[in-house]
Amino acid sequence: MHRSRFWKHRLTGSMLGQLQLATYAAVLLGFTAATSAGLWLSERTRLQMGEAELRAVSDLAAKHLMDIETEDADEVLRELNYHSNSLIQHWLEKADGTLVVPKSLRRPSLHGLVQSSMATNLPRTPGKANMIEVRGRDHLTIVDRKIDSGDWLWSSMEITELGQSQTEFLGWMIVIWGCCLAGSLMLGTLLVRRITKPLQDLSDRSAELTAEGLKTAALPVPRGPIELARLTRTYNDLIERLAWSWSQQRQFVSAVSHELQSPLILVSGSLKRVMRKAPDLDPALKQCLQDAQDETAEMQQLLNDLLDLSRSDSGRLQLKEEAVPLQPLLDTIVRVQGPAYGRFLELTRPDDECSLVALGDASRLHQVLVNLVENAHKYSPPDQPIQLTVARVAEGLEVEVIDHGIGIPSTDQPHIFERFHRGSNTGGYSGSGLGLSVVKLLVEAMGGSITVASEPGMGSRFRILLQSA
Repeated sequence: MHRSRFWKHRLTGSMLGQLQLATYAAVLLGFTAATSAGLWLSERTRLQMGEAELRAVSDLAAKHLMDIETEDADEVLRELNYHSNSLIQHWLEKADGTLVVPKSLRRPSLHGLVQSSMATNLPRTPGKANMIEVRGRDHLTIVDRKIDSGDWLWSSMEITELGQSQTEFLGWMIVIWGCCLAGSLMLGTLLVRRITKPLQDLSDRSAELTAEGLKTAALPVPRGPIELARLTRTYNDLIERLAWSWSQQRQFVSAVSHELQSPLILVSGSLKRVMRKAPDLDPALKQCLQDAQDETAEMQQLLNDLLDLSRSDSGRLQLKEEAVPLQPLLDTIVRVQGPAYGRFLELTRPDDECSLVALGDASRLHQVLVNLVENAHKYSPPDQPIQLTVARVAEGLEVEVIDHGIGIPSTDQPHIFERFHRGSNTGGYSGSGLGLSVVKLLVEAMGGSITVASEPGMGSRFRILLQSA
């Protein structure tokens, strides 16, 4: 069933399949009609040729019979024997119904020829030709005329060999037509694929289209059908408008992020000063100030993420390339982030800690790890620890952040590092969908890579691979 659905979808589920199917149907219909017409014409030609030859020999026999005295039975019989042979037979039906039959008609292979021939033309219509089969052999019979004595002259000719020749001819024609049919189908397939190739290229290019590839996504205009050329131009115009719109959007995000940085810094500093200078504030008011401070910090982080993405898009993202000892960096994260989140952070490290030195930017790597730890804290139960591991592997240095939270559905995992993408099971959690995209951006900018392994309800494991300094 699955195989039949596959072929049904392949033949009728695409324009290429439909065009190929229509081409095959048209070619098969044309060749079938041509073959049927050829068979009919061949059989018609065989009968016409046999009838013309039979009439000629019948006329000759009738002429000779009229030149003799038909009352002389021996002379008539000799004349019939003279004009009859293994293929052509003549006999007379006299007015009283008796038959004058030559010796050749007495062969076993011709037994029944006379009776069958006469039965096909009971009214004795002169000149009417009929085809009969006697012992597997085809014969054409005709009652040609009444001769002067009033007797009917019957003539028969075997046309089996002529039919075999025609059959052999038709066999070769079918072989030739079959080869031509196969060639036509192959040619039709190639032409259909060539005609639809621009559409396939357009579909493939559209499927691979990303914001970063808009500038190089235009397609060359084909020289083929006008409709394809018009569609390609429309696609290129659309890509050009999208590229312009994306450029404007990036400029807007960059400008807004820059403009909002200063007011947010001012607000954050003011809130901190108020809480520091007025320790005796009402607890409810102090909590409101703390909430405002937390929201301001989240807004600053969002603006920083937007700025990083904007700088990357415009090629202005700059990272240091320096030796970063991983152990002190991880110790700092465990010491600071654990109490900040009120959660236990577990660090697993090898014995040779001094050799764990990565190549990258220390502040950016700290940003990456803090972001991953924050995500693990957000999506994990409060009583579950967050694990950090560091180890040396064949490819370099490996850092993992492991949680036991809600996990990531398998359908979301291929898109988890895309901008603004959030998992389908994160509806009850706040977030912008930019954090992991910035993480991937920074890790790859440092020459590393990041992957994720996760199972819904069991937690997630983010693996960062860094170059060793």
